[in-house]
Amino acid sequence: MTILCGFGMPGVMSSWGFAALHAVAREVFGDYAVISADTIEDLRQFVQNREKKHALLVSQFPEAKLSELIMRMNVPFLLFLENPVDAVSYLARSTDQQDLALVRAVSASLACLEPFATAPAALVMRRNDVRGTGGIDWLLQRIDQHYGIGLTVGQMTSALQHIGLAVSGEARPLAPPKLEEAAAAIIAGYMPPLGNGAELDPSLREAAEKILLPLELGRSEKPARSVSWPAWTFFSGDRPGDCLTDETIDLTGGARCLVYGPYFHLPAGCWDVRLLFDVEEDCYGQVFSIEVHSSDLLARLRVCPQGVGSFEAVIPVEIVEPRSAIEVRVLMDGGAIEGRLSRWSADWRRAA
Repeated sequence: MTILCGFGMPGVMSSWGFAALHAVAREVFGDYAVISADTIEDLRQFVQNREKKHALLVSQFPEAKLSELIMRMNVPFLLFLENPVDAVSYLARSTDQQDLALVRAVSASLACLEPFATAPAALVMRRNDVRGTGGIDWLLQRIDQHYGIGLTVGQMTSALQHIGLAVSGEARPLAPPKLEEAAAAIIAGYMPPLGNGAELDPSLREAAEKILLPLELGRSEKPARSVSWPAWTFFSGDRPGDCLTDETIDLTGGARCLVYGPYFHLPAGCWDVRLLFDVEEDCYGQVFSIEVHSSDLLARLRVCPQGVGSFEAVIPVEIVEPRSAIEVRVLMDGGAIEGRLSRWSADWRRAA
């Protein structure tokens, strides 16, 4: 059984790249199965029940075990990447939405794909790197060479016509276009790679920049930046489902959850989360529990701020499964008759 593997984050690059893989598979295999697998179990079930000899495996959110298997097998695969802000802009246009679910989706994909970015068996195609190079025929040749297929001229021409190569009135192929022209012709919701989120709501653009740009893959030349989760991306424990839009959190009342969320994703590994908030009214003796959850409880810290002023807590956290969203909870362990918190934020840095 032959399986061609391709992975990519949501966006124009992976939409065109996956279409290119389908075009290659049609020419080489004729009849083939498509495995949209994110887990080892998905792949195992397909292999057990397979009805076709050849398959194309594509995924945007592979679990850690599936990524480990692909790299352990050392089979050639493709990885399609682009600027994360452009990815959010593409999703916003193609889904007609402007909310944090788009940032959560891109954060999940970046977190899951990170191990592939430096894998020896990967051919990384980053949109901003390849868009100014040769035409799509050059890109398809690179794909062909990486897999070691050896497409004929006829197969190459036929495949190109499925990924943006126009044909003249005499049914003769015209000159192969560059990536952006080809992508604009075949991808609904296409947007040029502006990198600035100009079409996004200002708050969504801010979230994409603070949460996603520090996770951009394959940019080792950029200095490491902390991943910042703004206060407004969290939810109010007093108003479940509502974001933290108020400047302050009133502590008056019984023991309860004050803050929770925001359900973004981080790559596997050891991290330090730095939680900052101001105590505006004295809550002397009040004990708070700070918990970090994913599929399991990852960390817990109990703190007791003294007096008023700024407070900081640093919690070491190990992320094991990047497909699982992360929830931070701040709980008040006992009741209070006064006290207010403000200027809430959470910053993540990879542990030294």
